[in-house]
Amino acid sequence: MHNLLKQTTYIIILSILLGFTRYFFLDNYSLFNADDKISSQEVETELTTYLKGVKQPELINISIAKSAYDEKLAVFIDAREYADFNDGHIKGAINLPYEGDLDDKQLLDSLFYLDKTLVIYCSGEGCSLSEDLSYELYENYDFYSIVYFEEGYPKWKELNYPFKKGNESNAPTPLNKALFTFIDYLVILSIIFMISFYFNKNYRYLIPIVSRLVLGFIFIYFSWDKIVNPELFAKLVVNYDMIPSNLINVGVLVLPWLEFIIGLCLIMGVFIDTAALISISLLSLFIMMILQAFLRGKSIDCGCLLSDISDVSAQSKRLHMLQRIAEDICFIGYGVIVKYRTIFKGKNG
Repeated sequence: MHNLLKQTTYIIILSILLGFTRYFFLDNYSLFNADDKISSQEVETELTTYLKGVKQPELINISIAKSAYDEKLAVFIDAREYADFNDGHIKGAINLPYEGDLDDKQLLDSLFYLDKTLVIYCSGEGCSLSEDLSYELYENYDFYSIVYFEEGYPKWKELNYPFKKGNESNAPTPLNKALFTFIDYLVILSIIFMISFYFNKNYRYLIPIVSRLVLGFIFIYFSWDKIVNPELFAKLVVNYDMIPSNLINVGVLVLPWLEFIIGLCLIMGVFIDTAALISISLLSLFIMMILQAFLRGKSIDCGCLLSDISDVSAQSKRLHMLQRIAEDICFIGYGVIVKYRTIFKGKNG
């Protein structure tokens, strides 16, 4: 027990030192002003001030809409039918067809938690869908920061502003995301190997070795892009609504290094018991965080792997959250095998 506490202390202290070392190589990164860093990344402008002050649907002109688009201050919503949307739409817009009722409740939930201004448009002059949808969202779904412009997509295209044809945007399409990732295939393959080893007594001793190497690789693989981009990681952590905002920017500096060191220890066979226990603890924490977000109806990118972030539908995000929980449970199994590896030793040890 004494060695366990001592080794845990070493690992945590080293993670903190590496995290703060990384801090000195970051530009404009605030340690304790998470709210300012995360919600005010853009320079405060007259437009951002205006959009933040919108409390009910308001009509704007297309030039204001274009400025909001350029500064990434809003989510653009296309209120037209899918066929029209597929013929052409503002680049990055989400299709939310409005015909007096809204069916995609999960998409609405996802938009609500984005906490951004909605810019709604339709087919231009003579089309009232953008105004109708704006007031539908305001009156029945508790959206407040909504603006719409009457010129619509035809004028946007005429001005040669960014647009796309076909279903190439952020519109909800679950098939845009592969069902299995590289990590999924790695896990499946390792499980197949371990099952085959289990039924051959001469090779059972390989089960904890495979578990240790796979778990170590996973922790290093998942940690690296969070080490490289702590700002993006912080934005994703905010979505969980669990950690005090003033601690988020510090936590996202230290946690990836903790994961990285654990991975190295497992692969190199150093502090194995300590690394296994810390990995089990972290994975249990990750499961709890994702599960509470899922049960609260959130549709978010979990932040486990930054390169895995996508713009698929709310339903796909929630499915991916469950997939991550299942993976973490599997990883905990690896950690338990590593911790109690002695039961897999053969007669010769």
